[in-house]
Amino acid sequence: MSGRISRNLLVAGAAVLLALPSAPQALEGQDGQRVRVVVPNLVPTDDSRDRFGQRVASQVRDIFDLDRSVAMSERDIDQAARQYDMRYRDLDCLSARQLAAQIPNAGLVLCGDYHEVDGQFEVIASFFTVPQGEEHVLEPFRVENRDDRGTVAETAQNLLGQFQELEQRLQQIAWCQSNYGSSNWNEALNFCTRAVELTPDSYQARFLLARTHFQLENWEPAREHFEVLIERDPYDDDVLQNLGYVTAQLGDRESARSYYLRYLEMNPTNVQVRLNIAFDLASTGGDPEGGMQLLVEGLEQEPDNIDLHEAFGAYAFRAAVDLQAQQMQPQTQDGDAPRLDPEVEQLFRTAIASLERVFDARGEEVRPTYVRNIMRAYRQLGELDNAIRMGERASEIFTEDAQLLSELANAHNAAGNVDGAIRALDRAVEIDPDLPQARSRQGFFLLQAGREDEAIRALKAAEERGEQPADQLALPIFARAFQNYIQESQDLERGIAMIREAKTFDVTPETASQFDYFLGFAIYQRAVRIQAPENLESARASKPVFEEARRYVQAGQPYAERAGQNYRQILEAIATYIEIQDAIIAREGRR
Repeated sequence: MSGRISRNLLVAGAAVLLALPSAPQALEGQDGQRVRVVVPNLVPTDDSRDRFGQRVASQVRDIFDLDRSVAMSERDIDQAARQYDMRYRDLDCLSARQLAAQIPNAGLVLCGDYHEVDGQFEVIASFFTVPQGEEHVLEPFRVENRDDRGTVAETAQNLLGQFQELEQRLQQIAWCQSNYGSSNWNEALNFCTRAVELTPDSYQARFLLARTHFQLENWEPAREHFEVLIERDPYDDDVLQNLGYVTAQLGDRESARSYYLRYLEMNPTNVQVRLNIAFDLASTGGDPEGGMQLLVEGLEQEPDNIDLHEAFGAYAFRAAVDLQAQQMQPQTQDGDAPRLDPEVEQLFRTAIASLERVFDARGEEVRPTYVRNIMRAYRQLGELDNAIRMGERASEIFTEDAQLLSELANAHNAAGNVDGAIRALDRAVEIDPDLPQARSRQGFFLLQAGREDEAIRALKAAEERGEQPADQLALPIFARAFQNYIQESQDLERGIAMIREAKTFDVTPETASQFDYFLGFAIYQRAVRIQAPENLESARASKPVFEEARRYVQAGQPYAERAGQNYRQILEAIATYIEIQDAIIAREGRR
């Protein structure tokens, strides 16, 4: 019979039968109407008489008239079937379900068959929900092998009675679906939990319960229910995709990758599907290497697919950065610089290979972030010329991208080209005056290069812009002054001048006290040098310097006490030197 079904009905029906549990079809139809039930003829599976099944179906349609559901008449079903070049008598279970999906407010189909056993008919029947297509199997039963009125009525009444018991379970599932569809998650949780308790074999109820836990971010119970479903059908693609996401949220990366890979076995050539689930795993699940693994097969199939390279390169860069942050980077054999871990290095090279292909293919259409990541990767690899090459090429295309110029400045500075770094940051600030840390970085670049006066001007500009707390801007100036000019008395005048510059920043009292203490110490050393001739001229010149040193050391007392510095010893030495200078001045005055 089904061979007579038109192509239009097959296409329309198949789409419904394969659909997910979606819009709820409660046991109340649209606008409060009752759900319509399609009842095709019961069919014999042996050489039993067709008449029995026909009469039972007719009797069921006559008595199936309940508060929430009602059977369609044979005439109404026949009229609906005619739209698809069929008749009622042509319907079997599958075609009846396909037809019901096209009938407004039809929510159930009763299918049944029978065969002879020991002189009786054994009747086997199921209700199928529409459009979900979920089967609810009734208890098989036996009646006498007759098609008289009594036997037909007994059979029909048994089917209706079992449905009335089933109806409460279906209603619970319907309430579950309705609340899920309305995003009433707490109510859905209650109804769906009860629906699964009443009908544990219901795919719809368990799927929606799992999805409700998903929406509430109850990842462990969501996983448990999805795993029940995947045991029934190991290649249910909707369940596999959900399980991949849930297990990723639980931190079970191996399971997440396994579920996603199984899902992809069913969609091996669909690039967009592959990209979507790789995104789920890499971005939402925090497993960029897992996302890469899902893309490898796609790249093997389509090695020139730029969309795949884009995602693959982005995930490789992120994986490299994540791994680098987790690891203690090993030292070189000389012990003087960190060496890039081989796995991190390979990930950076992988990122560069794919992202450069994307840049070459898309040019100005590429996301500038990818170009910046290529430059960062080259810089991590120590390939500064390549980083600069890429930055200069990209800056000709993205002429107004301040972030790109900022990254180019980093590359120039790492290569020792401070002038190039300053020029790149100057241009970046022209484009974006609020570029974060631009002036601070200029100052630090210049300070590192020994261009101290320029550095101080840049850091003062950074203070005016509020780029960083004043302490963070002034402390590097102080540190360079002490290490390069004061610590071993290399150039006390220069060191003192730089600490005085550091003191012009609006630093905290704690930092100001530190600056005062070391400034006093430096001035004290300078005074010791001045007094060395031990004559009247040196005594008169050094005494006020010692007095200035004493003032700064005293002002630095809070820092000295915090840091355990022996400031009293310095103050005692200063006092002794002042007494000596006074004695020299007095002696020379008596001559």
